[in-house]
Amino acid sequence: MKRMNEKGSRGEADKSGFCSPLIVAGPCSAESPEQLLNVAQELKSIGKVCYLRAGVWKPRTSPNSFEGHGIEALKWLKEVKQEVGIPFATEVATEKHVYEALKYGADLLWIGARTVSNPFAVQEIASALRGVQIPVMVKNPLSPDLKLWEGAIKRLQMVGINDIGAIHRGFTTWHSSPFRNSPLWEVGLQLKALNPNIKVISDPSHIGGDWKYVELLSNRAISLGFDGLMVEVHPSPGDALSDANQQLTPAQFRVMLKNLFDPNGFKTDLMLELRTEIDAMDELLVWALSQRMAIASEIARVKVKRGQNIVQPDRWQEVLKRVVGKGSEMGLRSEFLKKLFNSIHRESLQQQEVTIGEKSEMTKFS
Repeated sequence: MKRMNEKGSRGEADKSGFCSPLIVAGPCSAESPEQLLNVAQELKSIGKVCYLRAGVWKPRTSPNSFEGHGIEALKWLKEVKQEVGIPFATEVATEKHVYEALKYGADLLWIGARTVSNPFAVQEIASALRGVQIPVMVKNPLSPDLKLWEGAIKRLQMVGINDIGAIHRGFTTWHSSPFRNSPLWEVGLQLKALNPNIKVISDPSHIGGDWKYVELLSNRAISLGFDGLMVEVHPSPGDALSDANQQLTPAQFRVMLKNLFDPNGFKTDLMLELRTEIDAMDELLVWALSQRMAIASEIARVKVKRGQNIVQPDRWQEVLKRVVGKGSEMGLRSEFLKKLFNSIHRESLQQQEVTIGEKSEMTKFS
């Protein structure tokens, strides 16, 4: 595969078979022939886009959500490809999806995060691709499980797929955050380090969940050394049938690419990027602490039933030794960790005392 230069012609591919930088862009969902034609023409004119992306089968959380137009949308994509001359990519989640996508001339397939989280589904897709040479990209699983991600890639390698890439789209965590998914950049970078022959790109649309974060996260991904981007672009995001909040207009996308790859383009303020990530991590820390205190309250109730003391020094020394050791492996100072976790421990004991006090009050009136 080759990439487009500024004028729309296609340049040389690198050894992986993918263009460099690898830019995949287009709407979350293929909604109509007109929508696809509009966005394809805009992306072709920008000149840096390697593939038009569009989902035709959408694995939505709610069965009442728009789940794509399926085979009909593949027909639209084939027609747009012939008219505009831009290769297209789509997501596959089953054996049937693979056969239909190949039938209508898909140029690149990707496997979504929910599918990657199921090794049986990945194996079904891999088996359907045996003997077929088409670029395939694998999104990270929902959880930050590097081995699960690598396992999906290996299943494709074992059936003879040569051009395999990975898409870092962030990870699902049970806490509030400025972002839809936690970036956890180190997981994607570790995959890249362990698999130097695989292109690893980032999906800022799904990480951010809001169009206003897309350029910020794109800049961060490129500065960290990711090989490209998958970005959702819609001619009218407000009217999108899925993921409306996170899609850019073609005009916004054009400006973003200029800012990212033009030496004279405006660069997003690095301080803003980093502070936004710090805000997300702070919210994760607060969420983790709240969960820890809730568990401490449950422990208090168990201690009451067993007649145990709130303070158990031996147990705490074991905990402290474990966290200090783990933190040291990650480059954190021992003194810092001791102060931090001793403070957390004191608050935990206070939470337990409050819980036991509540238990005692309830006992009086029972």
